[in-house]
Amino acid sequence: MKSLTHPKNLFLSACAIAVLALPIASKAQTVNMTADVTVLNTLTLAAVTQLNFGTVAAAPDPALQATMTINTDGTFVTAPAGVALIESVDGTAISEAQITIQDGADGATINININNVVDPVNAGLFFAIDSFTTSYNGGPDSLQVINTPFTETFDAAFGGGVNTLDIGATISTTVGGAAYNDGAYAGTYDVVFSY
Repeated sequence: MKSLTHPKNLFLSACAIAVLALPIASKAQTVNMTADVTVLNTLTLAAVTQLNFGTVAAAPDPALQATMTINTDGTFVTAPAGVALIESVDGTAISEAQITIQDGADGATINININNVVDPVNAGLFFAIDSFTTSYNGGPDSLQVINTPFTETFDAAFGGGVNTLDIGATISTTVGGAAYNDGAYAGTYDVVFSY
């Protein structure tokens, strides 16, 4: 007996063989991952020492100003003018200001601004304070202008990650003002840090 295979059956058989010959794909698996970041723009700042001109004798002049300058290394210079004077009576408290800066990004530029300056005053009498100077990480002195930002670079290798900003300034007697009273003259200023 003769067996005949229908061409349609041959085609279906060929397709079945082709499907069986294909590799079987494994089931896809997905792992959901995260992408995290923590922002720390806040620097850790500490006032180590405050700017202090010590105890002085002071007198105004009708036309001239005497000055006393505290340098960033704590040394000081006085300059009388006419009868105006600021001279040290007791220099044991004389000090430059120092701020430490931590938790900065290595190599990042830090913006710094000295502002909100209030002259040292006592009962309406005052010394004008100006000519701020700064030294960053023991570097050279730079003259700063009040309310004019300047920049420094954070150095993670310096001081074990503790950078320093030393600050000096100059006080001047008033021109034609009244005689200075004995007592403490208190002034303030802000030092603002940001990236």
